Amino acid sequence: MTAPRRRTLIGLVVAGLLLVGSGLALTLASPRADAQAFGPPPVPPSRSADRPTANPPAPEPTDPAPLPEVPAAPVGISLPLTPGPVPLVPVGVLDTGALLLPERPSVLGWYAAGALPGSPSGTVVVAGHVDSAEFGAGPLETLLEVGIGDAVELTDAAGGTHRYAVESRTSYPKSALPRELFRADGPPRLALVTCGGAFDEGTGQYADNVVVLAVPAH
Repeated sequence: MTAPRRRTLIGLVVAGLLLVGSGLALTLASPRADAQAFGPPPVPPSRSADRPTANPPAPEPTDPAPLPEVPAAPVGISLPLTPGPVPLVPVGVLDTGALLLPERPSVLGWYAAGALPGSPSGTVVVAGHVDSAEFGAGPLETLLEVGIGDAVELTDAAGGTHRYAVESRTSYPKSALPRELFRADGPPRLALVTCGGAFDEGTGQYADNVVVLAVPAH
């Protein structure tokens, strides 16, 4: 082998050793502190993650709104100067237009075609005989003595109590009893009607009607 060729081979061997040494040096070198840590590949998000894992909680039950009060028929009345409630029964009218009243003065009639207690309008009409030759005097006899502001209470079939305060007391001839007392419209009020005035022995009737008007008391 000639000298130039030998020198060429020696140069290639040295270069190869240098490359190998460099490779070992890169392999054995400590990792840099600022090198990025890749770690395992991220797990792709599951499609079910977008769906709720459970049904949403049901809303808390709420109490229903209270129903409005419905007026009911009156079944009893408490009058000034009268101990205990007096029973009421519904009544209508005769062909003559007169109220068909209970025979006993101790039972009063409520005009069923009129207003109900607790209604926002109309007159509640309660009427009865002041007395009777067979049964004696009734509770409406006290209407001749009631005063302005005296309390009257109606009880209805639903157990409600309706309070009124006496506003006026008026006597009318039997033939002149105001028809407006029986209206179902107008301001709410209570009308108590019974007989009064002079008694006619021939006809067995009183000459007048006594009307006591009362308004709702709050």
